[in-house]
Amino acid sequence: MAALSTRREGFTLIELLLVVALVGIAAGVVAMSVHGDERRKVQEEGDRLSALFRMAQSEARISGRTLLWEADLFGYWFRTAAVADNDALRDELQRKRPWPFEVRRVDTRQIVFTREPLRQPALIEIDTRDREMRLALDALGNLRSLDCKTEACAGSR
Repeated sequence: MAALSTRREGFTLIELLLVVALVGIAAGVVAMSVHGDERRKVQEEGDRLSALFRMAQSEARISGRTLLWEADLFGYWFRTAAVADNDALRDELQRKRPWPFEVRRVDTRQIVFTREPLRQPALIEIDTRDREMRLALDALGNLRSLDCKTEACAGSR
């Protein structure tokens, strides 16, 4: 008796459906992580700005010099009001930093830090491709992120 040999060619329907489902799940995970990555970068940049603003306020109070924070669509930096003093800034403040995401609009382009402990409050609005970041700088130099769905945001469009 000869053994019947059946050759299988191709894939079964279940195998194909399983591969399609796995590819769909992987694409969904990648899409969510890319979207979450932008949100995470915006949050991290807000935290970085908060730390740098505290550092700039301390530097201005200790040294007695007026410091300026300036920003444009490409990044931000600190400098002294007297151009000749810029070499004396700490490395953390002197370095120009690019935005880690695409910025389409920056409303507040300059903030002044002086030796006075109280300062003029400011609202910084930065539009990115996917969202808008609003940061409130209070009279003591503390920066916090505003959730415009639950808090009133001055300067809203």
